[in-house]
Amino acid sequence: MKKKAILIISALVILTILIGSYVVGYLVYDGSVGSHQKIKNEDIVEVFSHRKGKPLEKLEDYKYEDVFINSPENGYKVEGKFIKSNTPTDKNIILVHGIESNYYEYLEKAFEYLNHGYNVMLYNQRHTGHTGGDDYTFGLREKYDLENVAKFVKQKYPNGLLGAHGHSMGAATVIMHSEINEKNKYVDFYIADSPYHEMSDAIRLGIEAENIPLLPVSYARAMGNLYTKVKSGFNYEDVKPYKAVKHITTPMFLIHGTADTVCASKSSEIIYNNIPHNKKELWLIDGVKHVKAYDVLGKEYFDRIYKFIDEKVEKK
Repeated sequence: MKKKAILIISALVILTILIGSYVVGYLVYDGSVGSHQKIKNEDIVEVFSHRKGKPLEKLEDYKYEDVFINSPENGYKVEGKFIKSNTPTDKNIILVHGIESNYYEYLEKAFEYLNHGYNVMLYNQRHTGHTGGDDYTFGLREKYDLENVAKFVKQKYPNGLLGAHGHSMGAATVIMHSEINEKNKYVDFYIADSPYHEMSDAIRLGIEAENIPLLPVSYARAMGNLYTKVKSGFNYEDVKPYKAVKHITTPMFLIHGTADTVCASKSSEIIYNNIPHNKKELWLIDGVKHVKAYDVLGKEYFDRIYKFIDEKVEKK
């Protein structure tokens, strides 16, 4: 009877651990790979109609087309909006948003580029808006969507200049894309604002930010990784932007605030140090938080970007 009781207690302990591990894995997954855009599709127009600066009204000052671009590697279409500058130009920029965001969040930056003589391609990353995909893969599969979006723009302006400017996960996406860009060379330069150098580190910082008592970060990350592998078919080790740049030849400008607690500024330093060419620049901004450089610096932010393009990017 005593042996039976021990077996029952042991079984209950093991079951409790397994259930607890499952719950932890699910919560980490749900806060990262399985999270969702903050503004629902049906609320987009309402929300942005009341945004400061009235971006939807301002958008009507430009010619634009709504498009759906095939992304055969991922088996779905990518939702986008191509906006033409009012100044005739063959210079183009693709803006790439981060996790839980959407392309409407980048209209203000789009207007800056448009007024500086760039056409702008906005698009929703996978698992956002009407773009396909059931999850975020932190750049692993998103890079193929960017490749097809870049191809779309390049077909419009085959001899024009094309850059890709991403923030947070969007920054990691453009960096991951830089590796496959070596084949077709659709993109001529990259701007990466607040990237992570590897997914594992981004997840670690996300767990630490929750500050959950008695929950070891390494354990929570391991359970999240296991859940991600089972649910989405990849693991954190598959996403290492710092490795993607080791053989690239395309110019890259890395921007990062030193007060970033979402993606540590050391990530941009690691990526920068792995880029093999000298057509690169790293701008560390004291005291600035995650993707807040433009909000803090305003005009200086874009002045530095245009300066980088003038100095490091080959003229078309």
